[in-house]
Amino acid sequence: MVVHYNPLTKEPYLQLPAPFANIIMTPHREHQIEEASTAMTEFLNDSRVYSWLQGPPYPFLHEHGVDWVKMKVAEQEEVVSTLQKEFETPENQQRDGLNSPKQPAFFDYFPFLCIREVTERDPATGTPLQDVWIGDLSLTRYDFYELERNSPELAQAQKQNKELPAGHKDIVWGLGYYLSPAQQGRGIMSVAVRTAIQDWAIPRMNLHLLKSSYFVGNKGSSRVLEKNNFKAIGTFKDWHPANPLKGLGPMSIVVVEWKGLL
Repeated sequence: MVVHYNPLTKEPYLQLPAPFANIIMTPHREHQIEEASTAMTEFLNDSRVYSWLQGPPYPFLHEHGVDWVKMKVAEQEEVVSTLQKEFETPENQQRDGLNSPKQPAFFDYFPFLCIREVTERDPATGTPLQDVWIGDLSLTRYDFYELERNSPELAQAQKQNKELPAGHKDIVWGLGYYLSPAQQGRGIMSVAVRTAIQDWAIPRMNLHLLKSSYFVGNKGSSRVLEKNNFKAIGTFKDWHPANPLKGLGPMSIVVVEWKGLL
């Protein structure tokens, strides 16, 4: 496992490997709520992004972004604080922090939601100094899209999944993501997904079961998931109702299941 730590900002982060060594994944930053909200508002009002997303409101307003980032800052506080303490202990400072042999308790949260492009590093240490927010990746307890809406089976599956304690191997996790249109098609998200799973979710959340989904026609997301060894388990016709605001009719969804690291 490789979790990095910025000693200047006291921020833990994940580092993507080459050829994307300029990309990191960080928690949300309370002092950059306005900056993140502005970027989110731009991306989530772009048809190349919103056409393929189920959740965010549309039109997406700046205040939606502010509320979202504030919520995530509050949710991640305990995990980030714990990581800071782990990195700041003398023994971990001598052994590259969280990459020491001793494994702490499992977490129930993925804190590295923000995908950022580093624009400046410390020339001596390589520590990121400046970056730009370019996307979002989430790992949360799965909602079982393959089960019928409002059915007892769906309610029971969600209830059982949410009640499992942190680190339980039977938790089914759900993966979601989006990327700035300017960054799409470069392969960044494929590597970000693998990094999130390999460097955090497996060693620190004990992830064993993972599902995701994409709307039929979303070739980019389909490729991201295929590259990360997700296999289709079902296609559900007209799963998402028409959205006149977006100018979209009913949309079918493909549910996929992760088959392990390649």
